[in-house]
Amino acid sequence: MKFNFPSKVEFYITNVCNYTCDNCNRFNNHKFSGGQRWSDYEADYRRWAELVDLSSIVIMGGEPLLNPTVVDWIRGASGIFEADVQVLTNATRIHQTPGLYEAMVERSPIKGQRRHIGISLHNMADFDTLRANVLEFLQGPVLEFGTRLGIPAPNPPAPDYGAYWSAYDANGVLVNMWISNHFFPAAVQLNEQGRFTLHNSNVEAAYSNCAFARFKSYHFIRGKLYKCGPVALLPEFDQQKNLDITDEDRALINSYRPLTPDNYAEYSEEFFKSLNGPIPNCKFCSRYTSGTVITPVRKGLVKQ
Repeated sequence: MKFNFPSKVEFYITNVCNYTCDNCNRFNNHKFSGGQRWSDYEADYRRWAELVDLSSIVIMGGEPLLNPTVVDWIRGASGIFEADVQVLTNATRIHQTPGLYEAMVERSPIKGQRRHIGISLHNMADFDTLRANVLEFLQGPVLEFGTRLGIPAPNPPAPDYGAYWSAYDANGVLVNMWISNHFFPAAVQLNEQGRFTLHNSNVEAAYSNCAFARFKSYHFIRGKLYKCGPVALLPEFDQQKNLDITDEDRALINSYRPLTPDNYAEYSEEFFKSLNGPIPNCKFCSRYTSGTVITPVRKGLVKQ
């Protein structure tokens, strides 16, 4: 019997980002490198489709449009899982990504699921620039709506995602923008010696305040399923940056066991149970939810 995910599952396809967001919870502001080609993991996801049902997929990073195979990820994930697919981007390259528009126009030949683009607005000052990028990307007459304009979605034909700003074009391509400029403390922090380190939080307290847990942000990375982004990415970040942590904590970040098609039969029950509560690795995230408003810029640019 297949396991059904009632909420979205995030396909994380690159560590690379062109923004400087303080406290990025996937550490992409720290020159974190690495990405994944669709062709390297397609066989794994075909095996996954025999084990789980996904209703909604988010393709993200980092900045997913910096992954040269992002269109393959959109078409591949949509076709294999026959699920609603959203590409979550910062929209700086939405009008410069070959094949992206054509992939958004397509629908699943079996169930006709929608593909759409979500934009995280990290700096309010970027709105006009990003809106212009979107309007250049879309084709034909465009309907604009959303809370910024005080205009509800024309439903039908465009579904209402409650976005800050949305645009819908003549071919049914939908783009939604949400404000995402208030970040909580990330797991990775710089210590007084200028080295990267991690929190040492009470596990229960950290979990109770965790946005990954609250929004059920499960991650597929390299064909493996993880409880959240940090637990998946910390070993890789440590390999690149050499975290200033104890040997015991290094062993802990490397001890997490993701779910795979190979271990599914004997491990899936334990894994899915772990999604509903804290794990020892939760100690590496902050127990506090006092965030700050960020004003990031594109890398290579200077803050004014």
